[in-house]
Amino acid sequence: MATKAGGFDWAGVVNYAKRVSGTPPLTQYELPGVTVEDHVGVPVAVVPLWHSVVTAKLTVPRGDKPALKRAQQRLTAALEAVEAVYPLHPGGILIQVAYGLPYFRNYIPAAVADKYMPRALDEAGKAGDWAVNDAIRFPKDPANLILEENDICFHFKSDFKQHLNDVMRALFQPGAQTLNGIPAESFYLGDLFNVTSIRRGFAGHGMPRAMATRLRIPGAEKIPEGAMLFMGFTSSHVHGLAAGPLPSFETIPGYTDQTPDTYFAHGTMMHLSHIAIDLEGWYNLNAQGRLHRMFDPRRAEAPENLSPSQAPGTSTFKEQLEDDAKTHHLIGHNAQMQFLSRVTKDTTTVYGDKLPKGTVIFLRQDFDTVENPFKFNAAGAVSATPKAGVHFIGFAPSGQLFEKIRKEMDGMDLQKKYNLPEENTGFTKFLVTTHRQNYLEPSRARRSFPLAEV
Repeated sequence: MATKAGGFDWAGVVNYAKRVSGTPPLTQYELPGVTVEDHVGVPVAVVPLWHSVVTAKLTVPRGDKPALKRAQQRLTAALEAVEAVYPLHPGGILIQVAYGLPYFRNYIPAAVADKYMPRALDEAGKAGDWAVNDAIRFPKDPANLILEENDICFHFKSDFKQHLNDVMRALFQPGAQTLNGIPAESFYLGDLFNVTSIRRGFAGHGMPRAMATRLRIPGAEKIPEGAMLFMGFTSSHVHGLAAGPLPSFETIPGYTDQTPDTYFAHGTMMHLSHIAIDLEGWYNLNAQGRLHRMFDPRRAEAPENLSPSQAPGTSTFKEQLEDDAKTHHLIGHNAQMQFLSRVTKDTTTVYGDKLPKGTVIFLRQDFDTVENPFKFNAAGAVSATPKAGVHFIGFAPSGQLFEKIRKEMDGMDLQKKYNLPEENTGFTKFLVTTHRQNYLEPSRARRSFPLAEV
């Protein structure tokens, strides 16, 4: 029997009409106009309802710098034109553009890339490899995982699905198109790209249960009513998401060689993956079992509380994580990674902001999907059978940090040391990752083919 999302029902409480336009941020990943609701004292960000991701490879000839600069000018003009039609908030449209390493390797001269690309710092503070690295296979990834090699990735978000559809048609499909009744033929960019995938989904408004029920996905009836995501718990706690510019390359000292004045300041490393979810297996656990595996085995919130606090004081650090494994013979998903995804001591950013111990510096913008795995996939088959899944999108100050965080999610060391069963090691038992790629998401000012003008 499904439970009700006590006190905070994404289907009935959230008021999407509250959206208001905000000042364009320096970053792309900060979302102007996102409102905050309260759930039993826990602030929750009301993220955009509908999402679409488009990945592509460029058709611009490699080595043709004038052609790339023209493409840069066209992309800049098209994005600005779209944002002149729709307000810059979830009630209009929000657009992010990120670039895969193949773009920098194939379209940017090596000397230019080596000069400008952000570099990760080692423990001694010495700059080393690029701070955006190639995605890897993690220990619990399946053998058939696909490591993608796209040049570019667009992420469109809106509370209105039609806005996404209209903008994507205007940008990628030739012919007469309109946006809000305005002719949009000049917005077309489709000749610049070979689209490799289209990935769609949703977050909030009770959509996971409604969609899974309508499509008869096994386990749908056990999803709590009003839940934000398939696995029940709210993922957009304000205290569980990096605030402001914290995921940027330059903000937290010690991660990269970037400063507020370098080319890729206000940019970040972005990871994109598709993950299938075993809903039946997850909901075969009781409410306490799910709570402990999502957070930690010391949690005692009631089953109807789908938004437990993630304030800095709730953080789990390495010593406590080890004690959980030793004492409870179970480690929670959030607890596995917090000694890396949160600051472990009071910290001051390069902008002078004071961060208390436990402040999160990793940002997620994931959304659920019923596509299997995508709406369109140029490189492989798409199944017509709906499947619960998530398009995971995460932002970190460096790819090296993300890699460490994701390895901890598999929990191999503690699992081996304390002989933990697979089902007691976070919740990876219930997930199957199908695709991965790392990207560089530049600042808003550099979002159109970065380094093309250099």
